Amino acid sequence: MKATCPNNPNHKRFITVAHVSEDWIVDEEGNWLETLQSLETVAKPNPGNSWTCAECKAEAKCSY
Repeated sequence: MKATCPNNPNHKRFITVAHVSEDWIVDEEGNWLETLQSLETVAKPNPGNSWTCAECKAEAKCSY
């Protein structure tokens, strides 16, 4: 998989979604108060997700 910025091929950092599991400290109703640690990646970034160039905010192209 490779993401590319349509404005500048030298831009190499992107914003997208990944899902992780975490240990949390919560209140008595289960509301998040603090994250203790990330435990594992549940789902890595997917080319079908939205990818945004972190440098110029352009919508990036992602391919295999």
